[in-house]
Amino acid sequence: MTEPEPETGRRALDGTATPALERLATGVAGFDEVLNGGLVRGGVVLIGGQPGTGKTTLGNHLAYNVAAIGGVAIVATVLAETHARILVHLEGFDFFDPTQVAQRVHYVSLYDELTASGLDGVVDLLRRLVRERQARLLVIDGAGVFEEFAPSPVAFRRFTAELNAQISALGCTAVLLIDHDHEELQTIGFHVDGILVLEDKSVGLRDMRLLHVVKLRGVNHLRGRHHFAITSGGFEVYPRLEATPRAAIPPSVDPRDRQAFEVPGFDEMLHGGLVAGSTTLLEGSPGAGKTIAGLHFIVAGARRGERGLIVRFHEAPAWLIAKATGVGLELGRHVETGGVHIVWHPPLEQSVDAWARELLEAVAKHRPRRLFVDGLADVQRLVVFSERWPALLSALTNALREQGVTSIFATETSTVVGAALNVPVPAVSATIDNTIVLRYVEMRSRLRRLVSIVKIRDSDFDPAIREFLIGERGIEVSDMFESTEAILTGVARQVPGGSAAGRGRELHGVPEGVGQPRPLQDTGSS
Repeated sequence: MTEPEPETGRRALDGTATPALERLATGVAGFDEVLNGGLVRGGVVLIGGQPGTGKTTLGNHLAYNVAAIGGVAIVATVLAETHARILVHLEGFDFFDPTQVAQRVHYVSLYDELTASGLDGVVDLLRRLVRERQARLLVIDGAGVFEEFAPSPVAFRRFTAELNAQISALGCTAVLLIDHDHEELQTIGFHVDGILVLEDKSVGLRDMRLLHVVKLRGVNHLRGRHHFAITSGGFEVYPRLEATPRAAIPPSVDPRDRQAFEVPGFDEMLHGGLVAGSTTLLEGSPGAGKTIAGLHFIVAGARRGERGLIVRFHEAPAWLIAKATGVGLELGRHVETGGVHIVWHPPLEQSVDAWARELLEAVAKHRPRRLFVDGLADVQRLVVFSERWPALLSALTNALREQGVTSIFATETSTVVGAALNVPVPAVSATIDNTIVLRYVEMRSRLRRLVSIVKIRDSDFDPAIREFLIGERGIEVSDMFESTEAILTGVARQVPGGSAAGRGRELHGVPEGVGQPRPLQDTGSS
């Protein structure tokens, strides 16, 4: 946790400079990003939510982070657990430092003062404690009890306004933790600088925690709801990627800068390889060779000194390395030397925003030029609200382009053979630069793999359909079939009178956008 740099301020209507709001960086992962820099120094923020949503954890996490940079924090409780009990619960978190208790993190109970002297006595006590200890942060856990001691709603609002004025005058930031929902917080919302709500929702069989910044005076925060989690590290927020500001103009790409697969026939179809910085959807039937194709791309880059990153959800890295070795790719050697890094996620429940943040952090750390995400459908499975998916995918690909990463996303189609080609990724045309299709065709009672390029943005390509072979030396892309039609229906038919000399007819059943491919050479045996 570090202090934020001073803001430059804004201009008033008359053109004069107005002072910028000072900020107290919280140091909580993702929290400052949502708050656009942290809490307003000297302000009062309400954090509301039902019991069990994580308010106490967040309040203590803030306090110990302030202590970690040399500040003093006061944690005041009202009819909450005993302080000894709270400390026992905090022992499981990485942020907890027992040496700071009673040194830079001070715990105090307000109940006796509240019952003896009422709300005015509480304000006087807190003002005195903050001034004597020069506290930067005041956390009041169970602040909703104050409303029960107020003789009227007006008295409760007056108490909140007085507390705001007294604590703010001392330069201290106050956080009030209240067991109320959004609507109930509006009662005193006019007298505070910020309102944050913690939610715990059930969607189907899944439970999810959400942070909603309802109000943050004078700060252009990230709007909407954002996932958060309580982990061993404490409170962690995962801002929605599509809500995070990105560069207005994406970096330009040079279509002459190509990144090859080092598979001769394949690279010929791509006229040298994928355009550097582009995003490719590699879709195909189960077992059609998507993983092997992605490994070729990563290993080819590693041979040229280009770092690679592989992201998978199912088989562990050791299995992937063994699979690569079986087709002649030295993935293991490049992993050992650091040229290739593998991020493996077991197929368990996880926030898609947490996954996206981990991916971008891995990109920032390892600086890969090539990325292979093996399982885009698994990423989509993490998206609880399906309407987010197109915008999220667009934001992710744009973030990767900004880093100069050439990305391949593999996804599985739902059919092995047949006329239908169902792709479980909606609205990708505006997001994905390139589309490559791997699929099977049934011919003479055998399944044969085919590769075709459907789309290469702003670049020419070979639209022919070629056979795609996988052997001990990896991928081989053969010449084109001839004397065969209806290839992309999944069940090929030999054209009467066709021959290997090229007398076959043009193919039928080719999807729009593939172009006019030449006939494929029939190399099958009877």
